Amino acid sequence: MKTNKINLPCLRGKMGDWMYYVTLLKFDDVAKRVFLPEEIDKKYKTKEDLKLGDWIQRDLEEKRINDVVQYLKKQEQRFFNSLILGMYDGKPSYREVEVKTSSLYENEEDTEYFSKTFGILTLNGDESIFAIDGQHRARSIRKAVIANKDMGEDEICAIFVAHRPSDEGKLRTRRLFSTLNRYAKPVNLKEIIALSEDDNCAILTRRLVEKYEKFSDKILINGNKSMNKDNTDAFTNIIQLYDIVTILLCNVMITSVFKTSGEDKKDFTTTRVDDKDLNKFYKKLTDIFDKTSETFIELKKMLELNESINRNDLKTSLIFRPIGQMIFFKVLKAGITTGKSKEVFNYFKKAEFNLESKVLKEVLWDNEANIIITTTERQKYVYHLIMEKIGIPIKRSPKDKETYKSFNFTSSDI
Repeated sequence: MKTNKINLPCLRGKMGDWMYYVTLLKFDDVAKRVFLPEEIDKKYKTKEDLKLGDWIQRDLEEKRINDVVQYLKKQEQRFFNSLILGMYDGKPSYREVEVKTSSLYENEEDTEYFSKTFGILTLNGDESIFAIDGQHRARSIRKAVIANKDMGEDEICAIFVAHRPSDEGKLRTRRLFSTLNRYAKPVNLKEIIALSEDDNCAILTRRLVEKYEKFSDKILINGNKSMNKDNTDAFTNIIQLYDIVTILLCNVMITSVFKTSGEDKKDFTTTRVDDKDLNKFYKKLTDIFDKTSETFIELKKMLELNESINRNDLKTSLIFRPIGQMIFFKVLKAGITTGKSKEVFNYFKKAEFNLESKVLKEVLWDNEANIIITTTERQKYVYHLIMEKIGIPIKRSPKDKETYKSFNFTSSDI
């Protein structure tokens, strides 16, 4: 595990009772110097009380690591958060860099502070370094550098904290590990849709909200997929619209046994296509939404004439409810895949697609609670019946067959 001595530019800081050192590490140094806890354990075969892997280790997901490696390989604008690294053993040293007074900071206190803060961190190569926060990133960097040595020159911000392999030191580092993982807040879907420049579905969803005239002021920007039943002037919300865009463009599973045609979802939501292709996908989506508007007369009146709708009325089309939108767009995607999209639009143009329908009322509505039933099994039951009616081939799973038997309906009833 011995590596060469390196000198690193460094900032020294203090928070609570932690002293920490902020520096830059080349990917090559991360690959060679940052180890998994169990790899460090092997260095101490005689120290049974060390066992880093027993008390500070997240379960590493190979799929997640491979996804990050692909991101590093494909994305020229790649960027990571800082690694937080624990370090012990070896002979690391920190030397302050003297900062002289200048016209920029004439204050003596500033000069003294800068001198104490700026420095050089020297690692002699015998240190045991492990990721307290960023184990997946560190492991991914190692795999990426092995595959592409040129990537070793990339740099990542690293924050070093001193770890002591005593009982008290273990407690401190374990608490830091727990705190970092407990209070780290993952980016939510609304933020991804609003900010991502690599997820093509997010980019196209934003473009629809901003540019597609029919959706002007008709898409709610909130943080969940539900729709307030008292809302009278919105078609749907941005998270639901994102899911619809994903269904229409990607090769998603719409039933347990039916995978549709389209773009690879993982690649399409992580690697941006060029602007020419984005324009093609946008045109495809607006064509579909234009046809959808022509199919549902109530939707056309809302989008083009600003007429309000009553979500509390069982006669109102299910195209205004998230469950109805999922049913329609999943059936449509099946139709696109099988060459029957025209038949799908024709069916829904004539169908009684509301909760006054005998089939839909019994399957999707709870009369006693006066609420809609949104279980996956019942949704699948409905769009399977509709697909059968249209002539789209389906194959029910054993669970689907159980649901089918529990209702006394066939495709001729819907």
